[in-house]
Amino acid sequence: MRPDLRRFRIKSLVMLVFSGLALVLWLPIYVYINHGYVKQLVNDRGEAMHDLASAVAAVLGDNLHERKRELSLLAQSPYFRNAPLGARELRQHLERIQKSYPHYVWLGVVDTEGIVRSSTGDLLRGVSVRHRPWFDRGKEQTVAGDLHEAMLLAPLLGIEKDSEGAHLIDFAAPLLDEQGRLRGVLGAHADWGWATDVVKVLYPAGIARSQVEVLIVNRENRVIHPHRYNSPLQIPVTFPLDQNFAVARGQDGKDYLNSSAEVRDDEPGRSLGWRVIVQQPCERALADVAALQRAMVASILLTTLVFVGLVWWGSGRITRPLRLLASQARKIEQGEVSVPPVTEALTVEVHDLAEALRGMAGTLLDQRRDLADNNLRLERLVAERTRALEIANEELSQIARQDPLTGLPNRRAADERLRSEFVRMKRSLMGYAVLMVDIDNFKRINDRHGHAEGDRVLSGVANLLAVSLRESDFVARFGGEEFLVVLPDTDLSTATCVAEKLREAAEVAEDPHVGRVTMSIGLAMASPAHVDEREVLRLADACLYAAKASGRNSVVSDSLSAGHVGNS
Repeated sequence: MRPDLRRFRIKSLVMLVFSGLALVLWLPIYVYINHGYVKQLVNDRGEAMHDLASAVAAVLGDNLHERKRELSLLAQSPYFRNAPLGARELRQHLERIQKSYPHYVWLGVVDTEGIVRSSTGDLLRGVSVRHRPWFDRGKEQTVAGDLHEAMLLAPLLGIEKDSEGAHLIDFAAPLLDEQGRLRGVLGAHADWGWATDVVKVLYPAGIARSQVEVLIVNRENRVIHPHRYNSPLQIPVTFPLDQNFAVARGQDGKDYLNSSAEVRDDEPGRSLGWRVIVQQPCERALADVAALQRAMVASILLTTLVFVGLVWWGSGRITRPLRLLASQARKIEQGEVSVPPVTEALTVEVHDLAEALRGMAGTLLDQRRDLADNNLRLERLVAERTRALEIANEELSQIARQDPLTGLPNRRAADERLRSEFVRMKRSLMGYAVLMVDIDNFKRINDRHGHAEGDRVLSGVANLLAVSLRESDFVARFGGEEFLVVLPDTDLSTATCVAEKLREAAEVAEDPHVGRVTMSIGLAMASPAHVDEREVLRLADACLYAAKASGRNSVVSDSLSAGHVGNS
């Protein structure tokens, strides 16, 4: 429903309009922050997390490759090609290597049967490792194994069970003699702690405050870094085909922004299946947006309040002259002619309005006098025009109910008279007669003498019927050469006499041009038992057709008391 603006003051409308404009100006910015900026921020954070995951995965893969390359180069040194596998010098060489590469917690030489012949600290010396995966694969090429617990070495090395040092990565390389024959396998166990050092190198500044967490998971989706070895991943990580990040809900009910990158392995046909996952709570990722939203809402409210206050004060100053002019206009409306000038007009428009108001007051009395005179003349003119309109309406009503050829009432007037007589009969129980009169062989008259003569015959018959009836009777041209006669308060006998009188009058009044003109008449009596006025009309019409069928120039009634008189 459209509001009625006339109920508001200009001051209030101006304030509402400018307040709405202020909100409209701020609304796109706020909507952008709530939707566009949030989407862009999530996209930027997701891409940054993917870059971090990719970098960690790449560095981790490079380190694995470096460890394998180190071991491959060590396996090619003369010590391992020529010295006996159990020689004291070989053990000393292994210990020197361990000091150079502190991440190796154990180095050992295994013969082709899987027995450890030399090792750092003589740990596991003489122990069979033939069933360890790194031994079988290490006889063919330099390999790296998956992360596993240090079941045998942990007690010997004094490593706590739940520490990262209690988990090792196996490396192995084949030992070949000068002829390229396999002598054994050089095995190494690297401390998993080096993965922590690799990841920390790539940690961005402030990662702890932003609650960004870097995880390494194996192919079974179990966390192997940080200190959660073999614990299941708490947040499912699946990504759309066209995105490097996704939002997932963790088991704690919170939403996390996740990204993932696979750790590549250079060994053909085999992959460790490790992935680097970087995740951050969405609440923390969008903390800047929430702070910006609060600042934006505060700025919008403060700016709007200041703006509305200024508009309220300014609109009050602008509308004060208008209020004075409205007060003067009300005085003029009450009849006061003298209007003091408005001296507070701040604009040209208000000044012009004040001048126009004074000019209007000066001409108001003259207009009132002229209006009074005009009202008198208008009242007389309205009365004259009203009377003329009533006369014209009466003439139109008469024309609408009069046959233009015969001057008799037409079919419309006949229907109204029949309805009126029927209603009167229902009330007074006094019947009336209806005569349907038709000129015999009228078509023959038109064909032999022309339509002009036929019209003259119609007019003559109409005049004959009109002068032959009582003043209270009713006669109308019903259509073509048919006429309708209504005889109020008339019984059957009287109505039959009137019908015969009309028939005889037409028969004896011979036309000088056409000759003898006769009429057939059907007579019916209206009864209170009839349903409506049309029923007696149908009976009279049926009697008329009977009169025509009996030879014309006759009267036929709907009662046996009516006789047949005359011949055509």
